Amino acid sequence: MGTFKKVGPGILLCVVVGMAAFGLSRLSFIPLDGVTLAILLGLVAGNLMGSPVVFQGGIKFSEKKVLTWAIALLGLSLDYRTFLSLGLSSLVVVVLSVVFTIGTALVLGRLFKVDRGMSLLIGTGNAVCGSSAIAATQGVIQTRDEYVGVSVATVNLFGTVGIFLIPAVALFLGGFADQEKGVLIGTTLQAVGQVTAAGFSLGEGIGRTATLVKMGRILLLTPLVLFLSVRKNGWAPGGRAPDGVSPRGRVPMVPGYILVFLLLSFVNSLSILNPGLVGFLNGLSKVLLIVAMAGIGMNITFRELLQGGKSALLVGSLNWAAQIAFCVFLIRVM
Repeated sequence: MGTFKKVGPGILLCVVVGMAAFGLSRLSFIPLDGVTLAILLGLVAGNLMGSPVVFQGGIKFSEKKVLTWAIALLGLSLDYRTFLSLGLSSLVVVVLSVVFTIGTALVLGRLFKVDRGMSLLIGTGNAVCGSSAIAATQGVIQTRDEYVGVSVATVNLFGTVGIFLIPAVALFLGGFADQEKGVLIGTTLQAVGQVTAAGFSLGEGIGRTATLVKMGRILLLTPLVLFLSVRKNGWAPGGRAPDGVSPRGRVPMVPGYILVFLLLSFVNSLSILNPGLVGFLNGLSKVLLIVAMAGIGMNITFRELLQGGKSALLVGSLNWAAQIAFCVFLIRVM
């Protein structure tokens, strides 16, 4: 009972804010997803209320514990059979583009003196799947809360613009077959909704290709999360292997929720789970993610957001421009 008194009010507040965000995201005239809206509403609520002690325990619980549960269940949204549907050239474009985009974000961050954590969040958001990739990366690297808010806002801003810009780029360049237009859209927009809106605006075939390529990008969230986790936590026992000592035979210290994420993603690819159960758990994962993002938003101040906003926009815009250019180059070459 004492534990509930400590965390209950804050959790309830995050749930209320999260559900409000989810409700608003269902409105057709609001182009933002529930995760982005949860951070924005949490930001507003947190700054209006200040930091009442009664809510702090639950807010902290939501942004830490609830986030890990959401990431674990996120594995059920992945199906590795999608890779079998991608042609070799499309698969190469997707993989190289993801690696290039994340690497470019880190280089740009160092060039413009942006914190490495924020640069990594922006890079993974642009490269893989927007808000979900940022949330999963944050769950591993545990950087500052305001970096998450800034990164989600930045990536979604460019994604929204891209719904109109990327189809125009595909048409303006000329010489692109329908499949190549679909690859370009599916590789350079962040959210599934953005990809489908942009792809199907040019035709049904382009829309299907773009959506398939986008699904391929999302699947790369698994190796990305595993790599970041091993890199951060090192090798068992007790962290990284000492310099000069081979880590052979040691086991990566991967957190339990990452292992559950990996297990569920592989199990889901085998199609052995009840579809109704998978649908329910996918919905639960989205709800938990929205609640966690509401908690993160409540720990961000407007001052912190403004301080990081300009540099994030600069790095994010250059990173996205480089991603588009690199994808066009790969399509031309391949």
